[in-house]
Amino acid sequence: MAKARVSVVRYLNSVPLAWGILAGPQAGTFDPVMSTPAECADQLAQSRVDIGLIPSIEFQRISGTRIIAGPAVACRHRVRSVVLVSVMPLWKVRTVAADRGSRTSVALAKIIFDEFYHVRPDFQSADPDLARMLKQCDAALIIGDTALKFIEEHELPDAEKQKQLLRLGSEPLYVFDLMERWKFLTGLPFVFAFWAVRKDFNDKQAAAALLESRDFGVCHIPEIAARYAEQLSMKKEFLQQYLEQNVVYHLDASCVEGLRLFYEKAARSGLIKSPRGLEFL
Repeated sequence: MAKARVSVVRYLNSVPLAWGILAGPQAGTFDPVMSTPAECADQLAQSRVDIGLIPSIEFQRISGTRIIAGPAVACRHRVRSVVLVSVMPLWKVRTVAADRGSRTSVALAKIIFDEFYHVRPDFQSADPDLARMLKQCDAALIIGDTALKFIEEHELPDAEKQKQLLRLGSEPLYVFDLMERWKFLTGLPFVFAFWAVRKDFNDKQAAAALLESRDFGVCHIPEIAARYAEQLSMKKEFLQQYLEQNVVYHLDASCVEGLRLFYEKAARSGLIKSPRGLEFL
């Protein structure tokens, strides 16, 4: 019997969900494909995979998909890996360079601009090179490992360290954690991604294996942090704190409430036509 083909986001924040598949008891259960969030969505939309860890906004855009209940990449306060970096106050921003691998974070940023600052800047897809992004646009949306590296190096404002990125004077860059903006706006968690299955895929054993993979990964976060610290040339303690304190891997009732509100706001901002009700496998 053919293994279910599963698209896995290659960023660190997704690794605990897939750790059982990649390095644990569920290894060999699936045929994994490592991808960006946008690629995961496209692969699922084109039925090139059976299951994908898709950006949450893409559930509204890919017909027939259903959510595997339980696992998710979510956050309750500050996320650190979805960051808007700007050379000017956000209400003045007219152009944003956005990591082309992102979908949900772009939607969230547009909602934040719309509801917080009452502006609708032009978003341009770009490779995740912050210096080049800020040369081309007023602000840059960076996500995943790129954002984590930036935050580790620039946790505190420092114009001297950021000199090569500045172009409007000697003031430090403006740095905004989009989860903090969402929390202030709504008081709810935000769900960035979850496992979704293609239309007509009904293998509940595969769904159960993904829950087990999540549980295995959450129990092995120190090991994951140590391995990725070496790969990313970052501090293990920073990555472990991020995985344990900033990211949430359980799609609970409050996360579902936040997800529904996100879809309502996305429709209000014209990012989707109308919210589709949540459907689970």
